[in-house]
This record gives sequence, C-alpha cells and structure tokens, in this order.
Amino acid sequence: MSAFLGPIHYWLYNKIQVQQAIIDDIHTLASRYKLSLKEECDARYGEFENKPLEEMIDHNNIHGWLQEKVSQVEYKYAYSIKRLLDINPSSLADLESLLTDKGRKLAEAVKENSVTAPLLFKTISDNLLDGMPCDHANSIVEQSDDHLVWKRNLCVHTDYWDAVGADISIYYKLRDAWILGLVSECGFSSLKIDSVTYSIVKAA
Repeated sequence: MSAFLGPIHYWLYNKIQVQQAIIDDIHTLASRYKLSLKEECDARYGEFENKPLEEMIDHNNIHGWLQEKVSQVEYKYAYSIKRLLDINPSSLADLESLLTDKGRKLAEAVKENSVTAPLLFKTISDNLLDGMPCDHANSIVEQSDDHLVWKRNLCVHTDYWDAVGADISIYYKLRDAWILGLVSECGFSSLKIDSVTYSIVKAA
C-alpha cells in the first residue's frame, strides 16, 4: 500500500467501520442476556475510536495500522458471537435476523441506482471485510447484468475464529444472511453453488 492516504485506504477503513457497527448491534443484543460484551471486547482487543481516518492513522505505517484495525474487529466479531452463543445457543436466530436486517437497510441506498448483479457484488465487496486488498480473497468467475458467479479463493477469517474457539461455519451462516437481506431487497436471489462458489441471480 502507498505511504500516502488514498481511496483504497478509505475504502478499507469504511469496511472496518461497517463491521464495528455490526459488532455494536451484537453487543446491544447481548445486553438482553446481561452480557457486557463491549467492555469484554475493549479489554481484550482495545477500544475502537470511530473518528475520521486521517485523524487516527499512523502515517508512517499505514498498512500496518489498517491491518491492526482489521484484526481488532475480526477478533471482536468472532469473540462476541462465540460468547453470545455460549450463553444462549438459540440467539443464533436473532443474529441471523440482525444481519439480514443490516443487508436490507443497505439495499435502500443501493436501490437508488439501476441494480445489476455486478453492482450487488461490488456492494458486498465494499462493505464486508475479506482481509487486506492484497489478499484477493474473492474473484469473479462470470458475470452479466442479471447473473454473477464468484469464488472464494481463501478464507481470511478462520484464524480469528479458531483463536477464540468459535465455529467458522457460523461466520458464513451470518454472512449469507447479510447477503440475502441485501440482494433479496433488490429483486435478486443468492445461491451457494458449492463450499467456495456463490452466485447472485435476478429473480424471475
């Protein structure tokens, strides 16, 4: 990454902020079960200061600073979900609803444009963390306005989930719920073709 702040740095920081907002909502959900997950996460992984990027970033170590923040929210997300499910396994349904609603809310802004399958994939890529840009975690296999297929080249989340003793399949279940909320609200459907291949298709 460049030694100067550019669009890619703001793009990645926005994804970090999106994940932190989801974490905040999970902490609100957890408070119903008398879990103080924000305090636990801040003590374990540090507090997230939601300020403009240029006010916080280490300009002498832009790549390292961003990687640190990616790791911070990845750990907090995995840890929060693990703790909540340990206390109440049935809260998985609440988590899925939360993520689906997040996707639906984002769809409202997307629908202001002419919605295509590539636009929806771009929206997914612009909002969900998949490591650093250099990781190239996903790649498009085929695309048209009404149909897009992409492949996950590697999972950049497993190490975080393993570190907190969480099941990575839960991550993908919740990710699928978010994507479903987004695409269904825009008149598309999502399909998991196999364990690493996914598609977005315009609904008939």
